[in-house]
Amino acid sequence: MRTAINLSRIWIGLTLLSLVTACGDGKKDIRDYYFPIRDLKEGLVYEYRAVGSERLGPVYWYYRSFFQPEGVFLTGTYYEQSLEPLQLVREEAVSNGMLLAELYLYMQDSTGKAQPLKAEVLAGNSFPFEVKDSSSLFLYKVRFDLPSDSVKHSITVIKNRYYMGDTTVQVMGKTIPCVKFKVKEAIEDEIADQGVLEPETDGYELYAEGLGLVYFEKKLGRQRVAYRLHDRYDMEELVKLLGDGPAGSTE
Repeated sequence: MRTAINLSRIWIGLTLLSLVTACGDGKKDIRDYYFPIRDLKEGLVYEYRAVGSERLGPVYWYYRSFFQPEGVFLTGTYYEQSLEPLQLVREEAVSNGMLLAELYLYMQDSTGKAQPLKAEVLAGNSFPFEVKDSSSLFLYKVRFDLPSDSVKHSITVIKNRYYMGDTTVQVMGKTIPCVKFKVKEAIEDEIADQGVLEPETDGYELYAEGLGLVYFEKKLGRQRVAYRLHDRYDMEELVKLLGDGPAGSTE
């Protein structure tokens, strides 16, 4: 039995990850444009709302950082309109960027219960602390082997990012400095003996100083989907908005 999966949901979640770092002379330090790890020890929800589309509801990411003897880590759990987790990510801070340590999707089994599906990380870096110019290519690649009773079925997400320079963005009533990345993405949906479907998209992302990812956009043909950071607040506020309590946790 082939497992149904929402590719747009994968994109919204995975958009919030992924760049391969590079370092060398003449590069700009942009670590302050990633999520403020030191300010996230108690955890914060980032609420993103769709731009120009009332039919798309908000998405929520709960970020929390951990300072442990073995390293510094940032975790994130992705939610939509309920407190059932849809995605879980764990990143490690290293000298030149953030490394993707673990990535899970949550998929419903035949009983309706959400089960974690672990990704194979093929290019595991999340964000570079140093960039140069648009000639620099940053690669992200993960693969999910989907459960199936009959045929082998896998999804591979590949993103090529290009640093496009500095700009500003209007977020939560303020104009804030940010860095811009152009994004070219392909999702390979491979089923044994049936070939590979590879939808390709273009888009871009904005990371604001002191906040992290504040805007992301994707274009597929004439269709455009974009999300902007609307607010930040603690998990208790999200519980009030969506339900009695989270079904999953990044702790």
